[in-house]
Amino acid sequence: MKKYLVLFIILVSQGALAQFDVEKNLGDFHEIKVYDLIEVTLIKSSENKLRIKGRYADDIVLVLKDGVLKVRMQLEKKFQGENTLVEVLYKELDVVDGNEGAQITFNELVAQTALTLKVQEGAQIFGGVQLDYLETKAVTGGVVEIAGTAKVHDVNMNTGAILEAKKLLTQITNIKVTAGGEAAIFATKRANVQVRAGGDVDVYGKPEELLKKQFAGGRIRLRSR
Repeated sequence: MKKYLVLFIILVSQGALAQFDVEKNLGDFHEIKVYDLIEVTLIKSSENKLRIKGRYADDIVLVLKDGVLKVRMQLEKKFQGENTLVEVLYKELDVVDGNEGAQITFNELVAQTALTLKVQEGAQIFGGVQLDYLETKAVTGGVVEIAGTAKVHDVNMNTGAILEAKKLLTQITNIKVTAGGEAAIFATKRANVQVRAGGDVDVYGKPEELLKKQFAGGRIRLRSR
């Protein structure tokens, strides 16, 4: 009897965890922007849908215009999204943009032709990819942690941003770091690294060609492991 009671409690608990306070169907979009410390999980799906759970679930504001979905808090709850969890189910997604301390996570490997990641104001993006082309833009303390594969990776960073991409296996990586920032990259054919006014770039993968430009400080280091 105790065994069945425990099983029942587990099933009820799992059901409770799966419940969401708000669910909304969405129109088509190809870009998402997240603000106000909100945590978002991106889920590839056959439908566009949003599910919200948390203390301020009813205070999430959605704006969908010209294919761009913006997820933020109401003005009275600005910067209070840290206890609000959002799942975004999407059909197609070309650009992921994190702002104002938001945290965005892909729940599985993103396999498509190209993708653009943008972070600023301390926002973070985490995920795995399988791409031909990846573009990463990180500024003002933004963080990108990415793994997987991409034939070409173009990176532009400044003002204390962080890129952890030594587990992103690329053939070619082009990276520019300005006004501080830290990056770890992996390239096998060519790494084109430019550092201006401070910043550290660690290069993994033993690229056949390493092009380096440094101005006013900063370090470019070839790493073996």
